[in-house]
Amino acid sequence: EDQKEDLGQEVSKKHPRETPNYFVAIPITDDQILDRIEDVQELIFTKEPDLLRALLPVQTMHLTIIVAHLGTDEEVKKAVLALKQSKAKVEAILQGKVLNMTFHGIGQFNNQVIYVKMSEEDQKVLSRIAEAVEECFIEMNLNISGSKDFKPHLTFLKLSKAPRLKRRGFRKICSDLYKEYEDSYFGTAVFSQIDLCAMRKKKQESGYYYCECSINVGSGGTEESKEQ
Repeated sequence: EDQKEDLGQEVSKKHPRETPNYFVAIPITDDQILDRIEDVQELIFTKEPDLLRALLPVQTMHLTIIVAHLGTDEEVKKAVLALKQSKAKVEAILQGKVLNMTFHGIGQFNNQVIYVKMSEEDQKVLSRIAEAVEECFIEMNLNISGSKDFKPHLTFLKLSKAPRLKRRGFRKICSDLYKEYEDSYFGTAVFSQIDLCAMRKKKQESGYYYCECSINVGSGGTEESKEQ
């Protein structure tokens, strides 16, 4: 509950009812990457047990493309349609090639969000893909005003997840907590899926977000699309 309050206060100043409640994401499910992230999380937890509540479960790992405020079932349907329509654009960008997403090193935003970085080279193509998806949402007149510039990052620790820590004076996460991994290679995942996820619906049994729709893209997506 704390977290919702925390987010609410930031947003309510502008549009009380427009807080993003959906997001479009690329799921990261590669075991090597997730294992490495768990290693870092364990290291941080060992050094600073208070940060346990700020760690994000690896089952939820994803790259966010856009966030959206979908206020009605109608808008959710439109968003599903927008995602489905983006498939052709995305595949045109890929041109049948496999897009590898290489994760290397750790970065941070304001020492409050800690994430695994993605290689610059792979980011370029992914940025074009993000733009294509965004265009489809804009064409449907959906509210994605909460979206920031696309900068692919795999968040695994977030101070805002544990607002109580802030009250106890935890304002920054010291890079000493993870310096052993600051320049580590985490692994490479093949880009094969884009999801439309709900922020506030109950998560799936796997621990991943509730998905309204998933599209499989590129040659990595040959297996049947997952049943929701």
